[in-house]
Amino acid sequence: MLPETEDSPNTADMLVGHLLDAKKKHDEDKNVESEEVQHLQKGADYLSTFLTRQGVQAQKTVATAKPPGLDELKKQFVKNLVKNELVTIADSGRTLLTEKGKKFLDQQTKESADRVTLVQLKNLRYRQSLARKRKSSGRKTKKKRKTSVKKKKKRR
Repeated sequence: MLPETEDSPNTADMLVGHLLDAKKKHDEDKNVESEEVQHLQKGADYLSTFLTRQGVQAQKTVATAKPPGLDELKKQFVKNLVKNELVTIADSGRTLLTEKGKKFLDQQTKESADRVTLVQLKNLRYRQSLARKRKSSGRKTKKKRKTSVKKKKKRR
């Protein structure tokens, strides 16, 4: 087992809170699960149609187990952190960040910062391309307006 850090237990709790908040934010921003479920349902529909055409009867099963609640998910999350030796549990029941956990958190923070910078650059590039398109379209309409105004003046 790796030695425990001398940081206060609040650091470990902040790590757990940060990771849970990041997961929640990701789920709010992109609901991958529903897209995957729809994709799998389409595949299941296709497969069941294919099999019934071949003479195989489809059997529907209903899950009786209820999905785990938020508290159970938190407990599983902490158990996984302990199992991967990222945190340890002190005598008082608080989680303590280990050296391996600290290195992992630093690495994840650096990778996240790199991803954020990359997204910011892509966003900047996109906004600049929109600005260029607006400029070019604005120039075209101005020229057309001027020529149409000049033609009307010549006719008079």
